Amino acid sequence: MTGICSVILAAGSSRRLGFNKLTLKIDSETVIRRSVFPFLEADLGSVVVVAGPSASLIAQELDGLNTTVVYNENHASGMSSSVKAALPWLRGAKAVFFHLGDKPFVKKKLLEDMVEAYRTTGKNIVIPVCKGKKGHPVLISVAPYLDEMRGLDGDRGLREVIEKHKEDVLCIEADEDVLFDIDTADDIRSLKQRGYKVEKGKS
Repeated sequence: MTGICSVILAAGSSRRLGFNKLTLKIDSETVIRRSVFPFLEADLGSVVVVAGPSASLIAQELDGLNTTVVYNENHASGMSSSVKAALPWLRGAKAVFFHLGDKPFVKKKLLEDMVEAYRTTGKNIVIPVCKGKKGHPVLISVAPYLDEMRGLDGDRGLREVIEKHKEDVLCIEADEDVLFDIDTADDIRSLKQRGYKVEKGKS
């Protein structure tokens, strides 16, 4: 245990796809399990999954994994509400990874590299970057920004905090997996073109 916990934000409605993208199966494993597993594998600390209307379904998909599924009753008000729903579970944590449940290809090695950078540079926020674009997960110290996280609103999530404290941010180079998420039919086609077997899961 490292004093670093992980929060997976998984309360979206998948409106653009018309079905629950987190239960989509990639090579027989659901997106949400793929997104969560590297954080468990890294064995950093507790892993909290913030879910919305599909909380019971998400809990089923994560059955057998050492995670805590938290229901965000305010999920309709945007991503910031999911960040705030996770805050009571961060007590005692020095830092927290925030990740998105529809980013299934982040690897354990990246998490380890981010933790090492966090510890050795003294920067309070570490973000992976690919081709100049910021990706996920974000590693952020808890104490300096807790009050600001409590005051977040709308669908901007942590961007507001990050933009306000640019001097605290360290960006590290990563591959395209930190950018890839599943939002549209084109994203699913891209997976198939990459050679993955893709199947709809439960909904």
